[in-house]
Amino acid sequence: MNNFVKTIFIEAGFEFYERLIFNGDFSANFSFFTRTINNKFDFYLVGNFREGEVNLEGLQQELTQCLDSILLEMNVSGLDKNLSFLLLLETESIAYSKERTRYIYNIEEDPYDFKKYVLTYTKGQFEALIIQLNEMKEEPLLKILNYFLLEKKLFSSFKKKEENRNTIENQEAVIYDLVSKLFIKLPFLSVNIKQENLVSLKKEIDEKLNQTQSNIVSLMLEQYIKDPELQINDILTVIGCEYIE
Repeated sequence: MNNFVKTIFIEAGFEFYERLIFNGDFSANFSFFTRTINNKFDFYLVGNFREGEVNLEGLQQELTQCLDSILLEMNVSGLDKNLSFLLLLETESIAYSKERTRYIYNIEEDPYDFKKYVLTYTKGQFEALIIQLNEMKEEPLLKILNYFLLEKKLFSSFKKKEENRNTIENQEAVIYDLVSKLFIKLPFLSVNIKQENLVSLKKEIDEKLNQTQSNIVSLMLEQYIKDPELQINDILTVIGCEYIE
């Protein structure tokens, strides 16, 4: 997951800051990314943990040590106001327990030091996504993720799972679950919506009708435009049909 997220950051214009050395028991679990565009700064600290590996107090201690290391290494004005923390949390299941929900809430709603985002995923879910990505590996990662996000079949499977929790999880649903979380938890990702020309409904209807049917519809619409209050039996009389109750 670390290399996968690293690729996302790099494609989005971030640089992986390798010189930064973190202290603490979990220093190897953290990485740091920077982006400078048009005098605007973005800084992301990324941590990767398994659920239950570190409690809230322990995580806060690690974050405090990471922040000290960042401020010591980088002399950038306003860095602390543009610093975000992304926690990649590997879980055993997609379903949320009360304990996990509380854990995430306490992290993301903590107002100190960082803007915080928690992205949960399972090993199987990530592996399913990688399999799909490998089938389109010649394309940039962000382009593929954007395609998955807008793919109707994936969304339909995910929606059915959300509406019916008893539905068996399938690859399409879990892939969409993870992709949608990426776009939610990484605010710098943008959705590139493909513009499609809408087909004229009138043209589509006209193409399905023969000449006689088309003439009847035109007459009915003409009478309705003249008098919207006109009753159906009056319209049928105008076009030469008999109204039978």
